[in-house]
Amino acid sequence: MRFACNIDKTDRINRTIIGAALCIAALFGMGKYFYIALGLALIIEGIVGWCTIPYVLSKIKRLF
Repeated sequence: MRFACNIDKTDRINRTIIGAALCIAALFGMGKYFYIALGLALIIEGIVGWCTIPYVLSKIKRLF
């Protein structure tokens, strides 16, 4: 399965920065596990350039 980049460069940078900030906030005890999971997901999306939300929504629409 080949994934095409579906988010632009600005959004990729924003996701990476926000993800890193959430991971740092988690280190200081602010909802630790939630922030780490969310932060890592955003960092990965920012680096890879592929957002899972449109993919998941298209799969859900096919089911109904």
